[in-house]
Amino acid sequence: MKGARAFGVLLRNEWFKARKRVAFWIALGFYALFTLMNHALPFWERSEGFRLPDIWAAVFGDETAMLVIFAALTLVLLSATEFGWRTARQNVIDGLSKAQWFWGKSLLLPIVGLAFIEVHVLIPMVLALIRTDFAAAEGPLVPLSVFQAAGGLGLAFLSVGALAFLLSLLIRKTGAALAVWFLWIGPIESGMLPGLVRRFLPDYTGWLDYLPFTNGLPLLEFRNYDTPAYERYAAAVEAAGRTPPAAVDPAWHLVTAAAWTVVLVGIAFISFRRRDL
Repeated sequence: MKGARAFGVLLRNEWFKARKRVAFWIALGFYALFTLMNHALPFWERSEGFRLPDIWAAVFGDETAMLVIFAALTLVLLSATEFGWRTARQNVIDGLSKAQWFWGKSLLLPIVGLAFIEVHVLIPMVLALIRTDFAAAEGPLVPLSVFQAAGGLGLAFLSVGALAFLLSLLIRKTGAALAVWFLWIGPIESGMLPGLVRRFLPDYTGWLDYLPFTNGLPLLEFRNYDTPAYERYAAAVEAAGRTPPAAVDPAWHLVTAAAWTVVLVGIAFISFRRRDL
């Protein structure tokens, strides 16, 4: 019970501090505006197609990578500044142990992730409900694949966000942590590292698909959870004269995302315990 109470207190404290930060609301509000603009034009132009359950393939599509980026950016803004402002040191002076401070701060991962996923899903869902004819619905408006896709999106963020969290605690400077994080998910993981491996270790390229950011990409596509959605996607690609890619089984990517989250948060904890505040 003592542990459960401590967890509840830490969770409330982190949510209280997050919602008092202007940076949190600016980032979340900007992403809400991005999401609204992304779906507003299809909503006005497609009087028939923008409805439930047809909208889910668009909700969990190419733009979900932006959620991961915006949420990770927000996580760095909320974490790294604790050191610049000396609030981490003050929290420990006020009675928290270093371990309690760390695990409390790590709760920002689910807090930030849930906040952005709710915005990402609720805005297009509300718009789609306006156009939905409930009497004509032949199946569930929110099928199981939607919850699977939302879970996959959450795990994808946790793994990539854990990297941002680790860099925040290692570097302790907001701008520098963001720069290194963007450098990793962009030039390093997507270009330099694959290029070096294909050049010098061509027989060992398979593991490149399981690097933190690359591993999360298959988890962001609705068609990897919903067979009819994949069939519609494949038909559209074939109609355009191209060969559709094979459907991806997200199972191993889900396991890998969970493993990356545990490993990166674990490294952050060990590093944090060994350093002074």
